Amino acid sequence: MKIVDHNGRLFGKISVIDLLVILVVAVMAAALYFKSSQTHTGSTVAEQKITFQVRARGVDSYVADAVQIGDGLYDKDYSSGGRAIGYITDIQVERSPGTKLADELHDGAAALVEAEDTVDLLITLEGRGLVDGKRYTINRVYALGVNSSRTYYTKQAQFVGTVAGIF
Repeated sequence: MKIVDHNGRLFGKISVIDLLVILVVAVMAAALYFKSSQTHTGSTVAEQKITFQVRARGVDSYVADAVQIGDGLYDKDYSSGGRAIGYITDIQVERSPGTKLADELHDGAAALVEAEDTVDLLITLEGRGLVDGKRYTINRVYALGVNSSRTYYTKQAQFVGTVAGIF
């Protein structure tokens, strides 16, 4: 009995091409299994809870009212892994509506001007990420640094804020 017959079948039962297709599919399935079951680089490093504060100055009162405790804070301009960079745990009003706001003039002098219907907020957030010395990385991809000013979003609000501190 021949191994390959005149129709190109192994032992008269299966085509050589069919056997190659089955072999390629089996190799691809094995590779996919091993890739998905291996631990990812850095996944053994445990994420820690990171508490930080964002100061938002001159926020309109209706925007301040839309920012609520429990809301997730997002940054669409910088990648945060598709997740919130933190969840709001506390909101403090540092300056109430109708009080004076410092404004710099062109000659370098500072004057106080009336800022109608705006407030200053100090928002405390908790997120999860990696801490490496003095570097904080939320969700393993979002670099968090003191004095970084960015546009932040919640479900119902958008404002410019500056990271005031990381604890």
